[in-house]
Amino acid sequence: MKTAIITAEHSEHNHKVYLTSCDAWTQDLALAEVLEPEDHDWRLAFANRLREVSNAALHAVNTDRHGLPTAISA
Repeated sequence: MKTAIITAEHSEHNHKVYLTSCDAWTQDLALAEVLEPEDHDWRLAFANRLREVSNAALHAVNTDRHGLPTAISA
């Protein structure tokens, strides 16, 4: 997997959220942190320790010309 983002389910509100570069969760895909392969493991481990979410997982992502995420790849 090349670039990816981390998605999870918000435990209280039951909606999909994305991890940002400042360790917050957002519903806005454009604010998700795009991770390079060398960062996948440690960022996912971090996300899985957070109590406000469950089922944190990596998802491949497409980016626009500015490097912002545009769509989650299947």
